[in-house]
Amino acid sequence: MSELNIDSLLKALENEDNEKLLELDHTKISKMKNDILQKLHLPRDKLKSYHKSLKNYRFIDELPDLHYGSYIRWITIRDPDNIKLTNGGIVCEMKVGDDGIIVVCKNKMNRFFSLRMNETLIFQRLSEQEQVLLSALDYLNN
Repeated sequence: MSELNIDSLLKALENEDNEKLLELDHTKISKMKNDILQKLHLPRDKLKSYHKSLKNYRFIDELPDLHYGSYIRWITIRDPDNIKLTNGGIVCEMKVGDDGIIVVCKNKMNRFFSLRMNETLIFQRLSEQEQVLLSALDYLNN
């Protein structure tokens, strides 16, 4: 490992937000994504397209895994006949209320919008630190 990679790895290990990632690796993340996408019973070509679009993302099913400032994409599951992967946005706020968890995001055009966590499948883009940490875990597991 070069000195730069070791520094990146040390920073990733020091970041408490990455603690949950220590239980994962790229294979486990891919399996989780595949399992959740398979449950949607999408056509094969759409499934492949979603896998390609979500290459550097991980499925988020719990609020503590969702980080402020991270970029997310999601699929709304309210209408099973109209399943689409959104372009996404940056997480700005998370509200817990009587109706469940509401995530407020901002898109590239500075427009704010909200989504209900219980009505969506959320995929969070892996940060550089997370990618470095996962690469190290992959190396150690193989």
